[in-house]
Amino acid sequence: MGIRRTLLLLLVAGCTLFATACNPKYPKCNDDEDCRKSDKGQAEGKLFCVNNLCQECKEDADCGDPSMECNAGVCDKIPGYCTSVDDCPGNQKCRDSRCGPECQSDDECGDGEECKGGNCVAKAECTKDADCADGQVCEGGKCVSASSECSLDTVYFSYDSSVIDDSAKSQLRKDADCIKKKNLSVTIEGHCDERGTSEYNIALGERRARNVYKYLRNLGIAKSKMETISYGEERLARQCGEQGPESCHRQNRRVEFVKR
Repeated sequence: MGIRRTLLLLLVAGCTLFATACNPKYPKCNDDEDCRKSDKGQAEGKLFCVNNLCQECKEDADCGDPSMECNAGVCDKIPGYCTSVDDCPGNQKCRDSRCGPECQSDDECGDGEECKGGNCVAKAECTKDADCADGQVCEGGKCVSASSECSLDTVYFSYDSSVIDDSAKSQLRKDADCIKKKNLSVTIEGHCDERGTSEYNIALGERRARNVYKYLRNLGIAKSKMETISYGEERLARQCGEQGPESCHRQNRRVEFVKR
C-alpha cells in the first residue's frame, strides 16, 4: 500500500510539473486563455492569441470602437473615419462613416452649380461661341466681349536668319499668353522670301519654325499643343521678285500660326 501511494504521488507531481513546463511564457500563447491568465496580459489588455502571440485584437469588433480597426493584432484609427461633416477636411462630406468628395453628382450641388472632380463649381456659361450673344465669344466657360479676344500674330526674321530678335520675342510672349488663355493647339509655319534655292528655303523655314517652337516651350506651352511645318518660299505673303525691295521681302520672312 505504501509503495502504491508513493507512486501515485510521484505521478501527480510529474503531471503537474509537466503541465507547468508546457505553459507558454507571455507574450507567447497557445490560446486566448493563456493571455487572460497572464498578469501582464491582463494589465496591458492583450487578451487575444493571434499567431501564438498575445495581441490587442483578432478582429475589428474586439477594438470596441467603430472608429478603430484591427490591423495585425493592434487597434488603429480608421483613416478618414467620421460621424459628421465637421470631422472631414475642406469641403469633403461624411458618407457611410468615411470622409469623401464634396459631391458625386450634380444633384448634390446647389443651383447654378455642377459636380466636377468631386467639387461643386459654377456651371459653365458656355462651351462654344454659338452659346453666347452677338458680339461675344466663349472663353473659359464664360461669355466675354469679342473685343477682348486675343489673336496670334506673325513674327518676322532678318534676311537668311532664323534668330528670334527682341521684337519677335515680345510678340511671341503675347502669342504664348493667347495660346494659354484660349487653350489652343497650333501649327507653326515657317516661311521664306524668294531668294535662294527651294531646298535651302525649306530648311531655313524649318529652322525658323523650330526656333519659335523652342521659345514657346520655354514660355510654358506644352509639346502636345504645337507642331511645325516649313513651306519655304511656296506661300509668299507678297510677290516681290528677286530684285524686289527689302521692305517687300521682309513680309515673306516669317512664322505664322494656324489653329488646329
